[in-house]
Amino acid sequence: MNVLILTDFSEVSENAGKYALDYLAGRPGNIYVLNIQDFNFSKSNGKALEKQMLHISAELHKTVEMLKNLSKNRNQGFHSILSSDYLINAIRKCVTEKKIDLIFIGAASRDVRHHPILGNHAYEVVRKIKCNIVAVPAKSVYQKPKTSILPIDYSVLFQEKVLNLVNNCDFVRDTHITVVEINKGTSGELKKELVQYGLAKKLPEATLHYMDIKDSDFFNRDLLFEIQDKFDIIAIIGKNLDVCDKLLHARYGLCAKVDNALPILVLHE
Repeated sequence: MNVLILTDFSEVSENAGKYALDYLAGRPGNIYVLNIQDFNFSKSNGKALEKQMLHISAELHKTVEMLKNLSKNRNQGFHSILSSDYLINAIRKCVTEKKIDLIFIGAASRDVRHHPILGNHAYEVVRKIKCNIVAVPAKSVYQKPKTSILPIDYSVLFQEKVLNLVNNCDFVRDTHITVVEINKGTSGELKKELVQYGLAKKLPEATLHYMDIKDSDFFNRDLLFEIQDKFDIIAIIGKNLDVCDKLLHARYGLCAKVDNALPILVLHE
């Protein structure tokens, strides 16, 4: 497995790296640690720029060494990547060239004003990078999820794609899955029946529970607090843009207003 960890050298991103290591325990593969900087080559003084680059390179090396020392898996390779490219371009290039399977990113609390929830840039990653992503809250410690909640807007999903996304991800595959059915309608009802049948067939080891809920009722403070008490992870289908927006948007999303302690998994095709 090839994993990408995004770092800005903060405690939040450091915790995301530790979470990734615990998740990967016993799995062979490569861990890539990516830091993105705007070095402003055209305006910066030569010596000042060189000093900045050396400092960032040292910080990145220190982060990689820290993760390497924490890892107990001799079958893992550790690699650092420093980029001055635009955020999305840098990550897309890394995902393609390194054949990344999973991305880990830190999720700051709402009180960190300059970096709310996932931060504006990180939210852009969730929406634009077509790779499974785990957003890890600052104090979240990895434990194999036993219960997961999966909100689904059937109006924009195709059955087979939903099944493959969930079936291929061990974060949720073997858990007790509560599927929250949102935005129902005539076409949604048909897809709902197909998805329920398909999930039961493809996930025989999972315990499935379905909950009908109004869109307005799902995205509220009280329910998010209740979800944190009852579940180990929140899973979202990346194509469900409305769900992503209402839950994750850096300014307007529910998690920007309420501290969330649960890791959030965004599943992409």
